[in-house]
Amino acid sequence: MASSPAAESPSLSQKPSIAGWQVGGAALLAWLLCCAVMLWLFRNGLTGLDFRDPDDAMRLQQVRDWLDGQAFWDVSQHRVNPPAGGPMHWSRIVDMPIAALILLLRPFLGTATAELAACALVPLLTLGGLTGTVFLAARRAGGRIVALFAVALLLTTPTILVQFTPFRIDHHGWQIWMAAIALCGTLDPDRRRGGAVAGLALAVWLQISSEALPYAALFAGVFALWCWFDRREVRRFCAFAVTLGSSALLLLLLLRGPQAPLIRQCDALSAAYIWPLMAFALATPLALRLIGTDSLQRRFLATATGGVAAIGIFLFTGGSCLSGDPFKALGPVAYRLWYLQVKEGRPFWEQGLLMSGIILLPTIMGLFSTIIAAKRTKEREARVRWIMIALLLGGALAVSILVLRAMSVAHVLALPGIAWLLLAIFRHIQSWTRPAARVLVSAAVAILLTPAGLCGAWVLAASGVSQKEQPETANCRASAILAPLHGLPKSVLFAPLDLGPDILVRTGHSVIGTAHHRNAAGITAVIEGFTAPPDKARTIIMGLNHGRGADYVVTCHAMNEVKHYRADFPQSLAADLERNKPPRWLQQVPTKGPLHIYKVVVQPGTKANATPFMQ
Repeated sequence: MASSPAAESPSLSQKPSIAGWQVGGAALLAWLLCCAVMLWLFRNGLTGLDFRDPDDAMRLQQVRDWLDGQAFWDVSQHRVNPPAGGPMHWSRIVDMPIAALILLLRPFLGTATAELAACALVPLLTLGGLTGTVFLAARRAGGRIVALFAVALLLTTPTILVQFTPFRIDHHGWQIWMAAIALCGTLDPDRRRGGAVAGLALAVWLQISSEALPYAALFAGVFALWCWFDRREVRRFCAFAVTLGSSALLLLLLLRGPQAPLIRQCDALSAAYIWPLMAFALATPLALRLIGTDSLQRRFLATATGGVAAIGIFLFTGGSCLSGDPFKALGPVAYRLWYLQVKEGRPFWEQGLLMSGIILLPTIMGLFSTIIAAKRTKEREARVRWIMIALLLGGALAVSILVLRAMSVAHVLALPGIAWLLLAIFRHIQSWTRPAARVLVSAAVAILLTPAGLCGAWVLAASGVSQKEQPETANCRASAILAPLHGLPKSVLFAPLDLGPDILVRTGHSVIGTAHHRNAAGITAVIEGFTAPPDKARTIIMGLNHGRGADYVVTCHAMNEVKHYRADFPQSLAADLERNKPPRWLQQVPTKGPLHIYKVVVQPGTKANATPFMQ
């Protein structure tokens, strides 16, 4: 049986006049053009650190702290919730290219410009890695022209590109890239190499985010199913299991320190998950050797043994992580008033009509296209590869239904199938005799049957009935808005959670909390302080910082976070500040613009160290 990575159905056979280097060069040029377009679209932000998301600002602060001497294994933010600091679970993997580019450019451009360049270029370079990976995966599935179509779709799909725009330096782009690399390993004709590549990609992804756990289970299940029906695939499954477990442990030791495998953390790769992965890595090859692989039944028992070993160890090491929701550790206040309000982490049925269509339509289109490709492909090996993509895409669809931000991974896995279907449709249209019909129908297909076209059409159709959240009337996180903070002495600021990272990046101040869940005490303090009546808020705010209290209260009425506080708690401190009725213990600092600053003053007859806030 043929095992060529470019095998495809006769209806989509390649034209011999098109060389591989020409198709690869076209993909490279498409990526460069996309980079140029995005740099042009974001040109106004290239003069300053214009971050779309607070997590991007926090990422740069983490890189700065590391370059300024903070220990490699210490990723805490010590200017959050001082003096205890704000614990973080982020990975140095994402920090490394940003830090490397800053160090490379700093001697020539200076620190500020080097940071700007790194924050603008690193997402585009990551997109370049994803472009090459998608090209390779699609070529293995359907050939060179399908691969070129897949690249064109990738570089025009907003739900994917949104994670690779300039200054989008957080880890989401890395997660999408690792998913594409794992797909490449799935389609690799060299089975051992393919399993090792997929296992390594998921091990890296697990270091970046525990959101890789369901995908690790998904790929393991697909590989196991594959090897049940094809004995040759035992090599892929075994290489995957061994590489996943061993690489995950090695990376954990290198990136977190020798104590990391002994500490249980439910929100990151830790003792709760690493030992089940090691059990899977050790039990799988041993079971395959002892039980044998001569029959489907033996292969089923052997692969099941590895899975049962992993589950058994997890039941022993999981502890509180067995609940499946690490955010429950936040406590009831932070969980209800912060975590449940973060829409990107919520399931499909809690999203509005507009977002629901954006989540589902490209993935469903991709699943339909992939199934059609599997049915129409004549060559057995190629058909099986399409079936594997369909299984992975179905699993990714299930994950995206449970968690909104997982949709980009599903949309990437959908690209090869959509590219195959578009190419088949275009070739069929070219057989028509009427030129006008060919042009019009081709244009309609290009507009409506691509992920960008589907999402655009849905936005137009659903915008009239979708309930949209009112946008902020001012970008409270912009450098110009936060400029008045530079006139204050170095202080501890009591500010909204989403404002905290930009305050850290743009000033030398400290903040009580940011929207990062391990600092549950700081998050709870900020929420309770803004939502409590002014007298109770005073006790909370003055009791922070080990009883020394916060020095200033900072707010911006246009922020959605602050709007929620006011709407849900009309008698709260946030509501009084919006009505311009600050309590006597807050003295307003004159400012221009939407940012409001209040000095915390000690009233006569009171103690500065009021009752400390207790979680």
